[in-house]
Amino acid sequence: MNSDLAIREAAIRHCRALSARWGEAVPYAELQRGFPFENTWIKLTGPQGVFKPKELRDGPLTLLSTLASTYADEDVAGDVMLYDYAPPQRDYENEGLKRVAALGRTVILLKQVKAKPSPEYMVFAPVALLAFDDVARKVRLNLGAASRQIPDAEAAPMPPTFSRAYAETIVLARLYQAHFRRHVLDAYRSRCCVCILGERPLLDAAHIVDDRLPDGVPTIRNGLAMCPTHHRAYDRGVLLVHEDYRTEIRRDRLVASEAPTTKQMLLDYSGREIHRPRNEADWPDPALLRRKLELVA
Repeated sequence: MNSDLAIREAAIRHCRALSARWGEAVPYAELQRGFPFENTWIKLTGPQGVFKPKELRDGPLTLLSTLASTYADEDVAGDVMLYDYAPPQRDYENEGLKRVAALGRTVILLKQVKAKPSPEYMVFAPVALLAFDDVARKVRLNLGAASRQIPDAEAAPMPPTFSRAYAETIVLARLYQAHFRRHVLDAYRSRCCVCILGERPLLDAAHIVDDRLPDGVPTIRNGLAMCPTHHRAYDRGVLLVHEDYRTEIRRDRLVASEAPTTKQMLLDYSGREIHRPRNEADWPDPALLRRKLELVA
Protein backbone atom coordinates (compact mmCIF):
# COMPACT_ATOMS: atom_id res chain seq x y z
CA MET A 1 0.00 0.00 0.00
CA ASN A 2 1.14 3.55 -0.73
CA SER A 3 2.73 4.87 2.48
CA ASP A 4 0.78 8.14 2.35
CA LEU A 5 -2.48 6.25 2.00
CA ALA A 6 -1.51 3.85 4.81
CA ILE A 7 -0.71 6.76 7.15
CA ARG A 8 -3.99 8.49 6.27
CA GLU A 9 -6.01 5.32 6.90
CA ALA A 10 -4.23 4.70 10.22
CA ALA A 11 -5.11 8.25 11.33
CA ILE A 12 -8.76 7.77 10.38
CA ARG A 13 -8.99 4.46 12.24
CA HIS A 14 -7.44 6.06 15.31
CA CYS A 15 -9.82 9.02 15.21
CA ARG A 16 -12.87 6.79 14.86
CA ALA A 17 -11.66 4.79 17.86
CA LEU A 18 -11.38 8.04 19.84
CA SER A 19 -14.96 8.91 18.88
CA ALA A 20 -16.12 5.48 19.99
CA ARG A 21 -14.38 5.99 23.33
CA TRP A 22 -15.16 9.63 24.07
CA GLY A 23 -18.30 10.34 22.06
CA GLU A 24 -18.79 13.86 20.76
CA ALA A 25 -16.19 15.53 22.99
CA VAL A 26 -12.65 14.19 22.58
CA PRO A 27 -10.17 15.99 24.89
CA TYR A 28 -7.53 17.86 22.94
CA ALA A 29 -4.88 16.15 25.08
CA GLU A 30 -5.91 12.85 23.46
CA LEU A 31 -5.60 14.34 19.97
CA GLN A 32 -2.22 15.89 20.78
CA ARG A 33 -0.79 12.43 21.43
CA GLY A 34 -1.05 11.69 17.74
CA PHE A 35 -1.65 8.20 16.34
CA PRO A 36 0.44 5.02 16.09
CA PHE A 37 1.95 3.94 12.78
CA GLU A 38 4.66 1.35 12.24
CA ASN A 39 6.22 1.53 15.72
CA THR A 40 6.12 5.31 15.92
CA TRP A 41 3.62 8.07 16.70
CA ILE A 42 2.63 10.65 14.11
CA LYS A 43 1.25 14.08 14.98
CA LEU A 44 -2.44 14.66 14.32
CA THR A 45 -2.70 18.38 15.05
CA GLY A 46 -0.60 21.51 14.82
CA PRO A 47 -0.83 25.25 15.49
CA GLN A 48 -2.64 26.01 12.22
CA GLY A 49 -6.17 25.19 11.10
CA VAL A 50 -4.85 23.02 8.26
CA PHE A 51 -2.22 20.51 9.38
CA LYS A 52 0.09 18.13 7.53
CA PRO A 53 2.41 15.86 9.52
CA LYS A 54 5.96 15.72 8.18
CA GLU A 55 5.58 12.02 7.38
CA LEU A 56 2.87 12.73 4.77
CA ARG A 57 3.82 13.83 1.26
CA ASP A 58 0.43 13.97 -0.47
CA GLY A 59 -1.04 16.90 1.48
CA PRO A 60 -2.80 18.00 4.69
CA LEU A 61 -4.40 15.46 7.01
CA THR A 62 -6.39 17.48 9.55
CA LEU A 63 -8.68 20.53 9.53
CA LEU A 64 -9.60 22.40 12.73
CA SER A 65 -12.88 24.30 12.99
CA THR A 66 -14.63 26.11 15.83
CA LEU A 67 -18.22 25.45 16.83
CA ALA A 68 -20.64 28.22 15.85
CA SER A 69 -22.15 30.27 18.67
CA THR A 70 -25.59 28.72 18.15
CA TYR A 71 -26.92 25.69 16.32
CA ALA A 72 -28.72 27.94 13.82
CA ASP A 73 -25.37 29.52 12.88
CA GLU A 74 -23.83 26.24 11.70
CA ASP A 75 -22.95 26.51 8.01
CA VAL A 76 -24.09 22.97 7.19
CA ALA A 77 -26.61 21.71 4.64
CA GLY A 78 -27.38 18.04 5.12
CA ASP A 79 -23.98 16.34 5.17
CA VAL A 80 -22.14 19.23 3.47
CA MET A 81 -20.21 21.92 5.33
CA LEU A 82 -18.25 24.94 4.09
CA TYR A 83 -14.72 25.39 5.43
CA ASP A 84 -12.75 28.62 5.03
CA TYR A 85 -9.49 28.62 3.08
CA ALA A 86 -6.28 29.23 4.94
CA PRO A 87 -5.23 32.93 4.63
CA PRO A 88 -3.40 34.04 1.44
CA GLN A 89 0.02 33.91 3.10
CA ARG A 90 -0.58 30.17 3.61
CA ASP A 91 -2.06 29.38 0.20
CA TYR A 92 0.25 26.37 0.04
CA GLU A 93 -2.15 24.71 2.50
CA ASN A 94 -5.10 25.29 0.17
CA GLU A 95 -3.08 23.91 -2.74
CA GLY A 96 -2.29 20.89 -0.59
CA LEU A 97 -5.99 20.27 0.02
CA LYS A 98 -6.65 20.47 -3.72
CA ARG A 99 -3.92 17.89 -4.27
CA VAL A 100 -5.49 15.56 -1.71
CA ALA A 101 -8.89 15.97 -3.40
CA ALA A 102 -7.40 15.26 -6.85
CA LEU A 103 -5.98 12.01 -5.48
CA GLY A 104 -9.44 11.04 -4.20
CA ARG A 105 -8.27 10.94 -0.58
CA THR A 106 -10.01 12.10 2.57
CA VAL A 107 -9.14 14.27 5.57
CA ILE A 108 -10.12 14.52 9.22
CA LEU A 109 -12.20 17.40 10.62
CA LEU A 110 -11.83 18.37 14.28
CA LYS A 111 -14.67 20.67 15.33
CA GLN A 112 -14.15 22.45 18.64
CA VAL A 113 -16.98 21.92 21.15
CA LYS A 114 -15.33 23.41 24.24
CA ALA A 115 -13.01 26.38 24.50
CA LYS A 116 -9.64 26.58 26.23
CA PRO A 117 -8.09 26.00 28.72
CA SER A 118 -9.15 22.35 28.31
CA PRO A 119 -10.59 22.26 24.79
CA GLU A 120 -12.57 19.33 23.40
CA TYR A 121 -13.26 18.41 19.78
CA MET A 122 -15.89 16.51 17.86
CA VAL A 123 -14.14 14.26 15.35
CA PHE A 124 -15.35 13.67 11.80
CA ALA A 125 -13.35 10.99 9.97
CA PRO A 126 -13.19 10.43 7.05
CA VAL A 127 -14.26 13.67 5.35
CA ALA A 128 -14.35 14.09 1.58
CA LEU A 129 -13.23 17.30 -0.17
CA LEU A 130 -15.99 18.04 -2.68
CA ALA A 131 -15.24 21.35 -4.40
CA PHE A 132 -13.15 24.52 -4.10
CA ASP A 133 -14.34 28.11 -4.55
CA ASP A 134 -11.32 30.36 -5.06
CA VAL A 135 -13.49 33.50 -5.15
CA ALA A 136 -15.34 32.89 -1.88
CA ARG A 137 -12.21 31.10 -0.57
CA LYS A 138 -14.13 28.12 0.77
CA VAL A 139 -14.01 24.37 0.31
CA ARG A 140 -17.08 22.12 0.49
CA LEU A 141 -16.70 19.12 2.80
CA ASN A 142 -18.87 16.01 2.85
CA LEU A 143 -19.17 14.73 6.44
CA GLY A 144 -21.59 11.91 5.65
CA ALA A 145 -19.12 9.02 5.75
CA ALA A 146 -17.78 10.23 9.11
CA SER A 147 -21.15 9.62 10.78
CA ARG A 148 -21.60 6.02 9.69
CA GLN A 149 -21.36 3.26 12.26
CA ILE A 150 -18.19 3.41 14.34
CA PRO A 151 -16.69 0.13 15.61
CA ASP A 152 -17.55 -0.42 19.29
CA ALA A 153 -19.96 2.50 19.07
CA GLU A 154 -22.06 0.97 21.87
CA ALA A 155 -19.54 2.52 24.22
CA ALA A 156 -20.55 5.95 22.93
CA PRO A 157 -24.03 5.89 21.33
CA MET A 158 -24.58 8.21 18.42
CA PRO A 159 -27.39 10.76 18.69
CA PRO A 160 -30.71 9.83 17.07
CA THR A 161 -30.69 10.06 13.28
CA PHE A 162 -33.67 12.39 13.46
CA SER A 163 -34.17 14.96 16.22
CA ARG A 164 -37.35 16.64 15.06
CA ALA A 165 -36.72 19.86 13.11
CA TYR A 166 -33.33 20.36 14.74
CA ALA A 167 -31.50 17.56 12.95
CA GLU A 168 -32.34 16.26 9.50
CA THR A 169 -29.23 14.12 9.17
CA ILE A 170 -26.82 12.34 11.50
CA VAL A 171 -24.30 15.15 10.96
CA LEU A 172 -26.77 17.80 12.08
CA ALA A 173 -27.86 15.60 14.97
CA ARG A 174 -24.27 15.41 16.17
CA LEU A 175 -23.85 19.19 15.91
CA TYR A 176 -27.15 19.77 17.67
CA GLN A 177 -26.10 17.46 20.50
CA ALA A 178 -22.72 19.21 20.76
CA HIS A 179 -24.41 22.59 21.26
CA PHE A 180 -26.90 21.15 23.73
CA ARG A 181 -24.13 19.43 25.73
CA ARG A 182 -21.97 22.56 25.81
CA HIS A 183 -24.79 24.78 27.11
CA VAL A 184 -26.04 22.25 29.68
CA LEU A 185 -22.59 21.40 31.06
CA ASP A 186 -21.67 25.09 31.25
CA ALA A 187 -24.86 25.79 33.21
CA TYR A 188 -24.11 22.92 35.62
CA ARG A 189 -20.46 24.00 35.94
CA SER A 190 -19.32 20.66 34.48
CA ARG A 191 -20.66 18.54 37.33
CA CYS A 192 -23.05 15.61 37.40
CA CYS A 193 -26.26 16.88 38.95
CA VAL A 194 -26.55 13.67 41.01
CA CYS A 195 -23.07 12.66 42.20
CA ILE A 196 -21.20 15.94 41.47
CA LEU A 197 -18.57 14.16 39.35
CA GLY A 198 -16.52 17.03 37.92
CA GLU A 199 -14.71 15.41 34.97
CA ARG A 200 -16.25 17.20 31.99
CA PRO A 201 -15.06 14.74 29.31
CA LEU A 202 -16.94 12.00 31.20
CA LEU A 203 -20.24 13.92 31.44
CA ASP A 204 -23.34 13.78 29.25
CA ALA A 205 -26.16 16.23 28.67
CA ALA A 206 -29.28 14.19 29.37
CA HIS A 207 -32.62 15.27 27.95
CA ILE A 208 -35.44 15.36 30.47
CA VAL A 209 -38.02 14.88 27.74
CA ASP A 210 -36.54 13.28 24.63
CA ASP A 211 -36.01 15.82 21.86
CA ARG A 212 -37.85 13.57 19.40
CA LEU A 213 -41.09 14.29 21.28
CA PRO A 214 -43.14 17.47 20.67
CA ASP A 215 -42.42 18.88 24.14
CA GLY A 216 -38.73 17.91 24.08
CA VAL A 217 -37.47 21.46 23.56
CA PRO A 218 -33.70 22.00 23.06
CA THR A 219 -33.14 24.25 26.08
CA ILE A 220 -31.02 24.11 29.22
CA ARG A 221 -34.25 23.69 31.24
CA ASN A 222 -34.84 20.41 29.42
CA GLY A 223 -31.36 19.16 30.24
CA LEU A 224 -29.46 17.61 33.13
CA ALA A 225 -25.69 17.19 33.39
CA MET A 226 -25.06 13.56 34.31
CA CYS A 227 -22.30 10.99 34.46
CA PRO A 228 -22.90 7.97 32.20
CA THR A 229 -24.17 5.73 35.03
CA HIS A 230 -26.78 8.19 36.25
CA HIS A 231 -27.70 9.16 32.68
CA ARG A 232 -28.49 5.56 31.74
CA ALA A 233 -30.40 5.03 34.96
CA TYR A 234 -32.40 8.19 34.27
CA ASP A 235 -33.20 7.23 30.69
CA ARG A 236 -34.37 3.77 31.82
CA GLY A 237 -36.58 5.06 34.61
CA VAL A 238 -34.43 3.56 37.37
CA LEU A 239 -33.41 7.04 38.56
CA LEU A 240 -36.24 9.54 38.87
CA VAL A 241 -36.01 13.29 39.46
CA HIS A 242 -39.16 14.81 40.96
CA GLU A 243 -40.35 18.37 40.48
CA ASP A 244 -39.00 19.28 43.94
CA TYR A 245 -35.56 18.30 42.52
CA ARG A 246 -35.22 15.25 44.75
CA THR A 247 -34.09 11.94 43.34
CA GLU A 248 -35.68 8.52 43.76
CA ILE A 249 -34.27 5.12 42.86
CA ARG A 250 -36.82 2.55 41.72
CA ARG A 251 -35.53 -0.55 43.50
CA ASP A 252 -38.01 -2.71 41.60
CA ARG A 253 -36.25 -1.74 38.35
CA LEU A 254 -32.76 -2.67 39.49
CA VAL A 255 -31.80 -5.96 37.90
CA ALA A 256 -30.23 -8.78 39.88
CA SER A 257 -27.20 -8.86 37.59
CA GLU A 258 -26.20 -5.29 38.43
CA ALA A 259 -22.81 -5.12 40.17
CA PRO A 260 -23.08 -4.27 43.89
CA THR A 261 -20.96 -1.15 43.37
CA THR A 262 -23.31 0.08 40.63
CA LYS A 263 -26.37 -0.51 42.79
CA GLN A 264 -24.73 1.33 45.66
CA MET A 265 -23.80 4.23 43.38
CA LEU A 266 -27.49 4.61 42.64
CA LEU A 267 -28.95 3.89 46.09
CA ASP A 268 -26.50 6.21 47.87
CA TYR A 269 -28.04 9.20 46.07
CA SER A 270 -31.70 8.31 46.48
CA GLY A 271 -33.72 11.05 48.15
CA ARG A 272 -31.10 13.76 47.68
CA GLU A 273 -31.59 17.09 45.95
CA ILE A 274 -29.84 17.38 42.63
CA HIS A 275 -27.09 19.92 42.04
CA ARG A 276 -28.59 22.80 40.04
CA PRO A 277 -27.23 25.72 37.99
CA ARG A 278 -26.40 28.95 39.79
CA ASN A 279 -28.85 30.81 37.59
CA GLU A 280 -32.36 29.85 38.73
CA ALA A 281 -33.65 30.59 35.23
CA ASP A 282 -31.68 27.52 34.07
CA TRP A 283 -33.08 25.13 36.68
CA PRO A 284 -34.92 22.09 35.27
CA ASP A 285 -38.49 22.90 34.28
CA PRO A 286 -40.84 21.22 36.82
CA ALA A 287 -43.41 20.66 34.06
CA LEU A 288 -40.84 18.75 32.02
CA LEU A 289 -39.80 16.74 35.08
CA ARG A 290 -43.46 15.78 35.61
CA ARG A 291 -43.76 14.85 31.95
CA LYS A 292 -40.70 12.61 32.24
CA LEU A 293 -42.25 10.83 35.22
CA GLU A 294 -45.36 10.18 33.15
CA LEU A 295 -43.30 8.77 30.30
CA VAL A 296 -41.40 6.29 32.47
CA ALA A 297 -44.29 5.32 34.76
